[in-house]
Amino acid sequence: MEDTLQSLTKQISILYSSPKLEPYYLEYFTHKAKNTKLDENTPEVVKTVEKACNELGIRTISRFYKVESDYYEWELQRRAFRLVAPSIDHLCKSVIFENTRCIHDNIDDPLNSKYYCVIVQYIGSINTQKLMNFVRGLKNKSISKKNYNFRVADAEKSIELTGFENNGVSPIGMNKKIPIIISKSITELKPPIFYIGGGHIDWKLALPIKNFINATKCLIADLT
Repeated sequence: MEDTLQSLTKQISILYSSPKLEPYYLEYFTHKAKNTKLDENTPEVVKTVEKACNELGIRTISRFYKVESDYYEWELQRRAFRLVAPSIDHLCKSVIFENTRCIHDNIDDPLNSKYYCVIVQYIGSINTQKLMNFVRGLKNKSISKKNYNFRVADAEKSIELTGFENNGVSPIGMNKKIPIIISKSITELKPPIFYIGGGHIDWKLALPIKNFINATKCLIADLT
């Protein structure tokens, strides 16, 4: 039974990644996103994300999903099926990283910020050495290595900066304008859609990757 399911999911992923199917998938996705409406029962934090999507000009291509309360107890494949995602590769998360050795506390300069919102696939992991090398390279390595040490920010600090709790963090609509870094592997997904936190643990958001990059002016780095 397990082998059959694995074979089926593999075939579905191959089908979704077909160049011939991609335009139709994107058209269908955009149509559904445009017609996704939030109601009065939607949590305020999700409405904050929606408002930010509107301000960025990407609301009509952003699709919101309300999921079950035990969603994070599920395996990745079940989560992908629930969201009708092309594959588990398309499921992503946003993590706030802190440079504990940064000589300042500012986030104004995306080339040398104390904090970064890093987006990575659930199937991957963030290589902090690569993260450090990338960020240091933004200043042409003019800042000494001793001034870099990246780690996941404390939960309290993450909530303060983003306004979102664990498993609900969205790179859109954060309290503070934290520089965003997206993993290069996400930009290579086919079809080019990714799924991220929607501001609340029970809400997810999906949108085309290119539109997200253009709207947020995020940085792209090889982090895995």
